[in-house]
Amino acid sequence: MFGKMNVIPIVDLRHTPEEVGGSVDGAVARLLDVTEHPTIAKWVQFPKALFVFLVVPADPESGAFYIYDRRARIWFWVDFDDENFGGYTVSDFDRLVRECRFLDIVERPQLLPSQECWVLQTGLRPQRNVGVADVAVKQPA
Repeated sequence: MFGKMNVIPIVDLRHTPEEVGGSVDGAVARLLDVTEHPTIAKWVQFPKALFVFLVVPADPESGAFYIYDRRARIWFWVDFDDENFGGYTVSDFDRLVRECRFLDIVERPQLLPSQECWVLQTGLRPQRNVGVADVAVKQPA
């Protein structure tokens, strides 16, 4: 589970009013609008970022990871090349945080739109996969 990380900007709040892009409540409300109002199962807040795990209420294996870069005012959807196409569970969230040390990246959201891919493996700190030909980061919308 996990592996190469794909980062996709999904909501750009740079040109929104301060009460939207500059506040946690406004930014989360906009994310929930875009993702058709799933449930917030977990979240971790840092001065520079917000890490949110959303789940469709009737499907506990439908979870998805999102990071809000509070300075750039962009929401990123984070997914992995791990063939887990149906989504993730709360225990997957916990494993990502505890065993893969994912918060090392979340605390520094400016690392997300890098040209180098990140690889997450159980028991190891996140590692950059330097020299990957197929860059997994797309430009903001």
